[in-house]
Amino acid sequence: MDVKQLQYFVVSVDMGSFHSAAEALITTQPNVSKIVKSLEDELNMTLLNRTRSGVIITPQGERIYAYAIEVLKNINMINEFKKGQEIETLSISSVPSNTLSFYLSQFYNANKQEKDIQLDFFETNVQNVIRRVHARKSELGFVYISKRSMSAFRQQIKSKGLEYHELTKAPLYLFVGKNSPLYRKKSVNETALKDIKLIQYHEKQFSLYNHLGHIKEDVIYNGENMSISYTNSDSFLTQLIKNTEYGCIGSSFVKNQYHELGIKAIPITSSEKSISFGYIRRKKDEISDLAKSLILYFDDIKRF
Repeated sequence: MDVKQLQYFVVSVDMGSFHSAAEALITTQPNVSKIVKSLEDELNMTLLNRTRSGVIITPQGERIYAYAIEVLKNINMINEFKKGQEIETLSISSVPSNTLSFYLSQFYNANKQEKDIQLDFFETNVQNVIRRVHARKSELGFVYISKRSMSAFRQQIKSKGLEYHELTKAPLYLFVGKNSPLYRKKSVNETALKDIKLIQYHEKQFSLYNHLGHIKEDVIYNGENMSISYTNSDSFLTQLIKNTEYGCIGSSFVKNQYHELGIKAIPITSSEKSISFGYIRRKKDEISDLAKSLILYFDDIKRF
């Protein structure tokens, strides 16, 4: 297996056909087809299904494609290093957090004069953050975890050779727009939430919503009019809160990002300091100097 095989395979997937890939690679269509076929023969698997209109990646091809992208990316970094143009890269996965995104940009500004920095940032749910750090796709993974979920969370990451470091604790908030019947409330308790509509990020086991109750007898689950919708789109979630009666349960780490949109953050009583915010890392791996600098930067709890 060589770099050219991976490159031709990746470009064929990206372009959707051997013909378009050949144009991008400045070669011939038969040559692209031949090199991709040699990769398939070497791996003893079909990576692309050939059709009259182009190529379609197979399930096996999807996995190889992800690995190939990482290989090509690392080779490019090695080539830059050879030229004396080393770029320090910090790969991060995180649950949605506008506050974290803001301070990452500030961290970049504070360090860019001293070194050439590249930040790779991937936003997803807790389960995928765990997977990405475990698979070495991210060096650090930032999450917020409910106190009720912490034991299960620690057990899960321990089995994957990961460890969790808490940065701070925070309360839960209900985020609502002017169409919500709770908009003028200064605070709400769990009882007030039982009959409202909620929009939440896709998050199964470690949803912050789950902090409000685990068993069916808990008051939050007994509302007659309660409805929960889910999304992975920050813009959709924001617009639904702003323009409808839907609310969202979230942590204080995002309370400031909605204010200018007319969305109000209402404290949920009895949830003070119930959400832990921190990062996961691979237990046995030495983290990079750039990662250490970021952690020191975040260690000042006042930043959150």
